Amino acid sequence: MYKIIKLNIYKIINYSILAMIAFVLTGGTISLVAQNSNQNPNQNPNQNQNPNLEFDILNKAKLEAAKKEVDLTIQSVDISKFPTIKILVEAMNKLGEPIDSLSPDNVYIFENGERKKIISVEKIPAAEKVAVDFVFVVDKTGSMQPNIDAVKNNVISFTQRLVKRGIDYRIGLILFSDEVEKVYQPTNNVYDFLDWISTVKAYGGGDEKENALEALVSASKLNYRKEASKVIILITDAPFHQKGEQGDGTTNQDINSIIQLMQKHQMRLFAIVPEKLTQYETIAKSTRGNWFDLDYPFSTVLDNFSNQLTNLYYVTYLSNKSEIPDSIEIGYYDVKQKKLFKKTIPIVELGRKLILEHLLFDVASFSLPDNVEELNILAEFMQSKPNIKIVIEGHTDAVGDIKANQMLSEKRAIAVKEYLVKKGIDENRIQTVGFGKSKPIASNATLFGRQLNRRTEIVIVQK
Repeated sequence: MYKIIKLNIYKIINYSILAMIAFVLTGGTISLVAQNSNQNPNQNPNQNQNPNLEFDILNKAKLEAAKKEVDLTIQSVDISKFPTIKILVEAMNKLGEPIDSLSPDNVYIFENGERKKIISVEKIPAAEKVAVDFVFVVDKTGSMQPNIDAVKNNVISFTQRLVKRGIDYRIGLILFSDEVEKVYQPTNNVYDFLDWISTVKAYGGGDEKENALEALVSASKLNYRKEASKVIILITDAPFHQKGEQGDGTTNQDINSIIQLMQKHQMRLFAIVPEKLTQYETIAKSTRGNWFDLDYPFSTVLDNFSNQLTNLYYVTYLSNKSEIPDSIEIGYYDVKQKKLFKKTIPIVELGRKLILEHLLFDVASFSLPDNVEELNILAEFMQSKPNIKIVIEGHTDAVGDIKANQMLSEKRAIAVKEYLVKKGIDENRIQTVGFGKSKPIASNATLFGRQLNRRTEIVIVQK
């Protein structure tokens, strides 16, 4: 009898500790659940009636905590009206759920610790069709079978949600262990993907680390659509091999080189990994991606991070700098939590897009006036940072002929290059490309959306 009482007290203490952990993580209240009075007194006290109770308490606590962790990611920066700066921001919590309450009252910009005046915060309508090529990069070693099954079981509903959000998707697959084992090019047929993933059986994994970095290298070599954004979804429970390490897997990559490679190819990493593997978070954050705990429900992660891709705001503020700042600090004040979330974000970084939204092109023309203030600002920016190299991307709205828009976007990008060269910028520091109407950032169904889509973007490819 004594032994039975002792064990039950142990369980009560154990669950109380778990409940306290849940309380700390969520900042919420504790609900105590009474034990069923009809419990069989002859039941073995060592037999837990709900063996998943500990996991459920902690998992729910982690989910609630993640919902309260706000993350802000800058997609691009409009410098055309400097010292007025307009930044395109994604706002979400750690689960990727969108934050829909951004306003001038709860968004803050700081330069060197000094708060700047917010002029406006505008929610951007989702584009009618945004092209995104997704690549699932999946660890197929022994412990990963449940996660492989989760991909298989959720990919159809995932693609259906993408279509509803206006995303023109393709999906590819890369399987890896200590080496890259299989590479499947992106397809728009989800059933092809199901055929690939359904045959996968996890095995092996003798050492702790796997070769995720080589898998990301393989992802950089896939046949992407020119107009598509590149999103890599990495799923693993293992740390990665790096250059110079001993082990079953070999690679010439380290964390810094893989970040540079992904930035060069404008690839965003969304990592679904154990919370303790923080190096994946570093790569994800450096490529404008995000990371999720492998313990979170997989369908929730896929749903919420697809939300992130279409939850965009323009935040406009007034700088007092004499030149474009290298970085800014952006903050969001959560009224319910009475907490200010702040994040330092570099403006000058590889892969960063600087938008010139109001270039003075006439309709269907690619000629520029002799003096364009927006381009003078860009020229001064490049003169002040002589190591920077850029790619000029021309974009149009969806009005007019596809081929004509494509050619027009290319000629406009070339015109911008020629203007900068006349201002003394070495032509070897500038590349050009035109995308026509293929990469909208807003709906072409509205006048405001078409204005956003008629843009010239400057991508930093060397600094």
